[in-house]
Amino acid sequence: MAMLSSIFVLLFLGWNVNLVPASSSPSKSHIKNVVVLVQENLSFDNFAGGLTYNPNIDGLVNRHHCNPYNISAPHSPQVCGKPVAKNVAPDDPDHSISGGNMQIYGTYHPDQEKPLMQGFVSEQVHSYEIDNHNISRAAEVIDYYTPDHVPVFNAMAENFVLFDRWFAAVPGPTNPNRAYLTSGTSHGHGMNDNDFLNSTLPQKSIFEQLSEADISWINYSNTTGFLPDSLFYSWTVESGKNETNVKPLDQFFKDAKSGNLPQFTWINPECCSYMSFHPPSPINMGEGFIKSIYEALRGSPQWKDTLFILTFDEHGGFADHVPPPEGVPPGDRLGYTERADDGKAITFHFDRLGMRVPTVLMSPWVEKGVVQNRPTDQSGEFTHTSILKFLSHLWDLDILTPRVEWSSSFEGLITDTFRDDTPETLPMPADF
Repeated sequence: MAMLSSIFVLLFLGWNVNLVPASSSPSKSHIKNVVVLVQENLSFDNFAGGLTYNPNIDGLVNRHHCNPYNISAPHSPQVCGKPVAKNVAPDDPDHSISGGNMQIYGTYHPDQEKPLMQGFVSEQVHSYEIDNHNISRAAEVIDYYTPDHVPVFNAMAENFVLFDRWFAAVPGPTNPNRAYLTSGTSHGHGMNDNDFLNSTLPQKSIFEQLSEADISWINYSNTTGFLPDSLFYSWTVESGKNETNVKPLDQFFKDAKSGNLPQFTWINPECCSYMSFHPPSPINMGEGFIKSIYEALRGSPQWKDTLFILTFDEHGGFADHVPPPEGVPPGDRLGYTERADDGKAITFHFDRLGMRVPTVLMSPWVEKGVVQNRPTDQSGEFTHTSILKFLSHLWDLDILTPRVEWSSSFEGLITDTFRDDTPETLPMPADF
C-alpha cells in the first residue's frame, strides 16, 4: 500500500511514471492501428437509450425518466422522456459547468445535494424562456431515439461492443472534454475559451507522447470554428507537427483505401451544421458520416489490425438518468470558476465525471453484441481517459495524469479470436 500511495503522489505532482507491464496481451498481438472518432453533444439516453436488441442495456426502454418542468416548484408537472426525438433539435441545450450542476443536482451550487438527474428540463425551460404552454419544446432534452431513428449506430452497437456506462470526462462543454480525451486534463479550462483557438495549452498530449515514441499519427479534421484537437497544444505548433500531422478529412478516406493510415488516427468532424450531431446538425446526416468512416475502415487493407473507437465528447445538455461518479482524481490541481445564471460564482475542481455518452468499440478482434457496463476486473470507471489508459498499455507509454491512471482500460475486451463476420456495410440512415 505504501508503494502504491507513493506512486499516486508522484503522478499527482506531474511525474511521468511508467506503470505498464511488459507482458503480452491480445491487444498488443492484434491491434496495430487505433482510430478514434469523437462526435458531438449527445447523452447516452438521448441517442442510445432506445436501443432494444439487448434487454440488459441500461437505457430508457423499460424505464420512465421524468423531470419536473420547474424544479423549484413543489408541485410542478412532470415531463417524461418519449421515443419521439427529432431529426433536427431546434435548440442547443445548456452544457456549461453550471448548467450541468443544475441538471445533475437541481442547483447551480451543489453542496450536500444528491445527484438525482432531475434538472435537465428545468434548465432547458430557463435557458430558452419556454412558457408552460410549450411543454413539447422543453421535452426535447429528455426525449430519445429508437433503432428506427438511428439504424447506423444500432448496427454498430449490435455487431460490436457497446458501453452503457461510459462517462464524459467533464460535466461541461466540448473543448475541456476533448483536452481530457487527448491529454488527461484540461489544464483548468472549463469552457471553450480562446486558449483552445490559440494553441496555448502547455501540458503533454498523446500526440507528443506518440511522436517521442516514434509511433505515427495523423489528426484528420473537417472542423469549422474549432481547431483540430491536436492544435490545442503549444507543442504541436512549436514542433512543426501542425504542418505535417494535421490533414484534411478527405485524406483519411484516401489513406484508408490505400492502407496507409498511421498507427494512431484521430478524427475531428465538422461542427456544427451537418456532420457532428451537435444541434442543429441533423441526426441522419451524422449517421451518414459515421457510416462512411466505418465502411472506409472495413474496406481498408488495414481492417484486420484495426480498433475503431466511436464516442461523443459530452452530453450536450441532453438528459441522462445515471448519476456521474463523484470523488474522482482530477487531471491536475487546477480548478475552474465561472458565474452561474443566478449571478453567483461556482468553482469546479474536476473531481466529478460528466454524463454518460454513447461509445462503441469496433474491430474484428472484439466479440459481437457485447454490452459493457461497469468494469469487472479493475477499479475506476470507463470514461474518456480510458482511451489514454488503453494506449499506454498498447504502446508502453507513460501514464499522463492521475485521472488516466484511475480510469479503467478496455484492453480486456480485445480477444484472440478473429471475426470474419463483421459487416462490410451498415444500414442507410433513416429519413425522419
